[in-house]
Amino acid sequence: MCPLSLCATGERVKVEKIAGGCEVRRRLEAMGVLPGEEVEVISCHCGPVILNIKGCRLGLGCGMAQKILVTPVAPSR
Repeated sequence: MCPLSLCATGERVKVEKIAGGCEVRRRLEAMGVLPGEEVEVISCHCGPVILNIKGCRLGLGCGMAQKILVTPVAPSR
């Protein structure tokens, strides 16, 4: 597992765990970022991390992205 903030642009990952406290977990849950969810990293350069989750774009600050632990998803054939 690695933090979402270290993923490459265009990478598809699966959310495994949220390492933050109750407020962080509740906020991410309200945005649809839950363990088991697959997301695509649209942009992960300096500044906010932009994700595609369920067809919607979502921007997260680097601090929050570091609390989301993910694993890579194998590309579908």
